[in-house]
Amino acid sequence: MVATMVFASLIASPAFAQTLPPTTVNYSFDVPLAKVIPNPCNGGFTLVNGTAHVAIAATTSSTGFELAVGLSGSGTGIDVSATGVPIITSLPQYIYDSSFGATTTFPDGVPDYFERTLVANDYLIRNSTQFSTNDSYSMNTTFRLVFTNGSPAAVPVLESVSVACD
Repeated sequence: MVATMVFASLIASPAFAQTLPPTTVNYSFDVPLAKVIPNPCNGGFTLVNGTAHVAIAATTSSTGFELAVGLSGSGTGIDVSATGVPIITSLPQYIYDSSFGATTTFPDGVPDYFERTLVANDYLIRNSTQFSTNDSYSMNTTFRLVFTNGSPAAVPVLESVSVACD
């Protein structure tokens, strides 16, 4: 009986603990994208149409919990009025590209609650190799993400937007 208890104590001790392989759960989805944004270069607006790809990876291992979040977007943009009505111009459309990502590690395991602020960098460049239009611009969009028990708790909250002529 004593030998059994000593053996059980040794197996349960950290020195004899088994290391489990990391387990990763991936969330991935595409979202249609349509937004009207101010153009700081010409005082007008741009209607962006495209797709946003969201990817979230949650990994649990013997060293803790890791959460990776990424977003990439692509599409095109056209000149529009403040209400989104297309404006006929001789200028080529914009090429739209966006990305952001971050990874956070929790050595003590899955947190009950976690918030993270991320900045998405958007770029709008005229699709022209023939002439320069001097109205390419960038936009930084700040989002707040909320997670409970390692999973997204809600859709990202838009906190701020800033635009600048390049």
